[in-house]
Amino acid sequence: MRRLRTRPGPPRAGVLAVVLPLAGAAVVVTAAPAPAATAAPLPTAPCGSRGVTAQDTELAARLNTRLTKKLRGYMDGYRVSCARAVVETVRARGLPQRAAVIAITTAIVETGIRNINREVDHDSLGVFQQRATWGSAAQRLNVAWSTGAFLDKMLRKYPDGSWRSAVVGDVCQRVQVSKYPERYQPQAGDGQIIVSALWSGPGVARAQVVARAKSWNPATAQRVPYSQTKTRDGYRTDGSGYASMALGLAKPGPITVDLAKPAYTRPIAMNQLLQGDLVIDPVGGNTARMVVIFDRWADAKRTSYWAYQQRAGYGTDHRVVTHGLRAGTQFRAYRPVNIH
Repeated sequence: MRRLRTRPGPPRAGVLAVVLPLAGAAVVVTAAPAPAATAAPLPTAPCGSRGVTAQDTELAARLNTRLTKKLRGYMDGYRVSCARAVVETVRARGLPQRAAVIAITTAIVETGIRNINREVDHDSLGVFQQRATWGSAAQRLNVAWSTGAFLDKMLRKYPDGSWRSAVVGDVCQRVQVSKYPERYQPQAGDGQIIVSALWSGPGVARAQVVARAKSWNPATAQRVPYSQTKTRDGYRTDGSGYASMALGLAKPGPITVDLAKPAYTRPIAMNQLLQGDLVIDPVGGNTARMVVIFDRWADAKRTSYWAYQQRAGYGTDHRVVTHGLRAGTQFRAYRPVNIH
């Protein structure tokens, strides 16, 4: 548990006010901010045996444009390597993504996802700023161990899986017992974005998306029947489950509404569509929402396009559609964040 709560960015400079006499009146002149002394960065320990990879640095650059809160513009390869170590520990435990979101959200608030190896707040150490009562210094600085200890306490505090439906910030607070409980929930959205970027591994190529889409034998007698309750290889056999399978997302796949959120995609213009991008209508009930996987334009004027789709009443299909191209449509184009 941590009590030092500082944004990981540079400190703000002070402002100097000077009072000058002028015709019997006092005029206050505000000078330019004076340079402030930059605090020395806190010492950190590596978060994993692989260190910081080029992939970590590349992902950090992408995340810096998508995060919206504390860490926007401050992600770097080291922070990604620490987040990766946390996420890999959660996956090794067989827990779902939500457990990783809770852990990463906590780490954002506590340390900015850094494995701090100096006791700057009482005897707190590590990614979660765990006190000495949690374990030895060596244990708390081992990200896999400290994440495991965090998860163990979470499971004890929320028996029967009740943490799965609880508010993320509330779970963080109940595990950490912070003096500032209100600081967790605002970071939960960014926690989800970071976890989603790491959960499926390094990403997927556009050609891989198409190859996976073809694996369900679209528009043939061997196509996969449509169902919102059945699964194939762990993925739901509805539209969003099919898209999730093609993109290599965590099973059974997010629903259509979630696919249109920043954790998984970002909006683009229809004329920017590339193979493997999605066209989504996230509005309405689960029988009205729809997602298709863009393949290629069907004509030079771009008035229609070929798309892969798990179509209700039919199953896996590959056909020409016009979704998103007509006035008044609720369909929008989206680019998956894990595609390259």
